[in-house]
Amino acid sequence: MKKLSLLVSALTAGIFTTAQADITVSGSSVIAYQSADSNNNSAHGGSVSFGLSTTTDSGMTVSSGAGITLSASSATAARAVTGFQNITFATGGTSITVGNDVGLPDGVGDVGGAVGSIAALNNNGMSKTVGITDDEGTGVSVTTSFGGATVGIYYVADASSAVHTTGTNAGDLDGATDTGTGLKVSTTMGDLGVTIGYATHTDTSIDDTETGIAVTYAAMGGTLTAGYETSTGAKDGNQFGIKYAMSLDSTSVTVGYSSADVDSKSATQTDVAVSYPLGGGVSVFAEMRTVSGDTSSDTSSTSNSTMAIGSSISF
Repeated sequence: MKKLSLLVSALTAGIFTTAQADITVSGSSVIAYQSADSNNNSAHGGSVSFGLSTTTDSGMTVSSGAGITLSASSATAARAVTGFQNITFATGGTSITVGNDVGLPDGVGDVGGAVGSIAALNNNGMSKTVGITDDEGTGVSVTTSFGGATVGIYYVADASSAVHTTGTNAGDLDGATDTGTGLKVSTTMGDLGVTIGYATHTDTSIDDTETGIAVTYAAMGGTLTAGYETSTGAKDGNQFGIKYAMSLDSTSVTVGYSSADVDSKSATQTDVAVSYPLGGGVSVFAEMRTVSGDTSSDTSSTSNSTMAIGSSISF
């Protein structure tokens, strides 16, 4: 990552005022071989991310960000410009984010995934998983510390997909047809790290809720994470996940397992991921995902078992 520090001075009405602004620029690229049974592909993509921040005279930090991406896991090699949807104000241990892409705290208990998007490409996947209909939109979130815990409160006034997926720059606050709320608490209990999340989504046809918990524990030279979540409404059911990550010398090994029982559909997912750093931000990886139970049907391009081998570079 390369960081540029810009000192901006301005003369206004005979008075000199100084503001400190930071711009961070980082990039990444990936190239890989991906396989879904007899369907073999090459994948190549990358991204550039911009982080923007400044500090007021009172010490409050104001930040935003943007990015340019070429997806390596899209069949159409989708290009996108993202960001500039939110602004975050941080002071005194409290952060307030406002904008058109505020996310609700769903998916807290979904911890079994261990592979990236390339290894998951063309995988049939579990047919049903826990979730709410929409989890982001125009709103506000507040994160602060309270009694040794980190607490986040979320409100989405308009979760209309037109706001945060089609580039519309204005949320329809007075004409919104769907809203969301959420609460997230992260703390420690002895050697355990505990995170609890609750999210709701309400529209004209159905009300969704999702509750999740994740627990982390340092064990056997690695980190063990277990999670459980349940949802009601459009997706009625529960899901369990477990993941173990460890390092063998410089090699990172992660194994994940998920089991979902949603809307009378049951399926399991097993992930294995191995990566090794070569230095200079370059690493090589091998990943595999296998699903069973109620999954989508195999086609000429999809399979219950998929894998990827490649290299990722961080600039």
